[in-house]
Amino acid sequence: MSVGVVAKSPGALPCAGLHAGGAAPCAPENRKWVLVATILGSALAFMDGSVVNVALPALQAAFHATGGGIQWVVQGYALFGAALLLLGGAIGDHYGRRRTYVWGVALFALASAVCAASFSLGQLVAARAVQGIGAALLIPQGLSILSASFTGEERGRAIGTWSAWTSVFAAVGPVTGGWLLEVWSWRLIFVLNLPLAAVVLLLARHIPESRGGDGEARSLDWLGAVLATTSFAAIIYALSRAPELGWRATRVWGPLAVGGLLLAVFLWSQGVRANAMMPLSLFRIRRFLAANLLTLLLYAAMGGGAMYVIPFYVIQVRHYAPAEAGAVFLPLIAMMFFFSARVGGMAEKTGERWWLAGGALCAGVGFCLLAMFSAEGAYWRSLLPGVLLLGVGLTLAVAPLTTAVMSSVPQEKTGVASAVNNALSRLAGLVAVSVLVFVLAHGFSSRLGPELERSSLPMVARQQMSAEQARLHDTPIPGGLTQAQHAEAAGILDRSFFAGYRAVMLWCAAGCWLGSLAVVVLLRRREA
Repeated sequence: MSVGVVAKSPGALPCAGLHAGGAAPCAPENRKWVLVATILGSALAFMDGSVVNVALPALQAAFHATGGGIQWVVQGYALFGAALLLLGGAIGDHYGRRRTYVWGVALFALASAVCAASFSLGQLVAARAVQGIGAALLIPQGLSILSASFTGEERGRAIGTWSAWTSVFAAVGPVTGGWLLEVWSWRLIFVLNLPLAAVVLLLARHIPESRGGDGEARSLDWLGAVLATTSFAAIIYALSRAPELGWRATRVWGPLAVGGLLLAVFLWSQGVRANAMMPLSLFRIRRFLAANLLTLLLYAAMGGGAMYVIPFYVIQVRHYAPAEAGAVFLPLIAMMFFFSARVGGMAEKTGERWWLAGGALCAGVGFCLLAMFSAEGAYWRSLLPGVLLLGVGLTLAVAPLTTAVMSSVPQEKTGVASAVNNALSRLAGLVAVSVLVFVLAHGFSSRLGPELERSSLPMVARQQMSAEQARLHDTPIPGGLTQAQHAEAAGILDRSFFAGYRAVMLWCAAGCWLGSLAVVVLLRRREA
């Protein structure tokens, strides 16, 4: 995104403006506060993308939700955050990035307060959706604000610092959320956002106002935003109800058909509208197409398989405490934090193709290890090998993936290319959660039926458990059973859930390997 004239907002501390001849950086005493404000604001959105996952089993039990219903706590946030992300960037260009950033943080904080006060699943999901809108407003502004406030090498260092610290916040978020859940309640996870948001709003007075060069002239693609949001909402709703109602149910195939039609109209609109928020012409570039195919498949595996399904498994089947579940992926995050920059530098010199292909291949093997070895045993020999190999794969792939995206398009289109790639990574996780929960439910029910038939449980107990199987591992064990029968029923639920979990891990492995193949076939070399 090109940077235009900065208008000082009332109350803002002195910060050099942006002139036609180029960008003049903020004064040194203000730059550090701009950096802190963007890090903390972005951390709000990035933490809430993962911190809630460790609380999902507790939320499912508290609201007596089905597997399809509880996923909307994640999906409500992800849907609006992903579908409106590109529009959020355009709003910042149009109305001012600092102003939009403040709007996003304030809306996010207000929605967090409603989340903390929710007493029904519907209320919580609605508040999470508003959180997603706030995230879509604030996330795109972070890097744009840094680009407007810093120049030259300082800009690179500021963006690197921002990336490192947002990764740290993303890593400690699930651990912190698990600890808060153990200390008192899941409500504290959302209360934690309030003081953090207050600090960001106080620091926002240090941020200079800036707009895109054509922000005022170019109209916003409201039609694309509405079509994207409604199409994915209908598709995700259908996928979430399919395990419970079956594909023939009107409440499944009806929304699926409507969502597919709206998605087709959205894609058509992006190909013909001058102000399209996701220009389809970019996908005619082979390198851009290859990088984004890998983004879709790799982030679908991570967002749907690793970050959503694994916390359920380790808490409900392995009986990890929430804080322990949040720490499962700390080795992966640490590996990426310390080595991603080095890999990015090497890939810049040698080309990204084999780094990306090798990284996706390693990630697929990591998912296979999780499918094979995580049934029992201590963490270090059951889960850690798969987590470490996932870490190797992501470390090899993530930094070169960003380079491949940015180098695949002309310089004047790098802003929109980065935004499209970011939005696709979030949409991948959004769709993958619903698809992989369906895979999980299918594997669970396929194992549960035969297990119940072979069990010594009373017929009434078997029928009750079968009728409630949409709740997956949270399926209630009927009362009136002997201690031995209760233990047998608990074992059946454990084994059934693991069967679905293993199927999910193998699907994720296949997706990673397909992404590796796409890179080998499509991503040849940088175009001159």
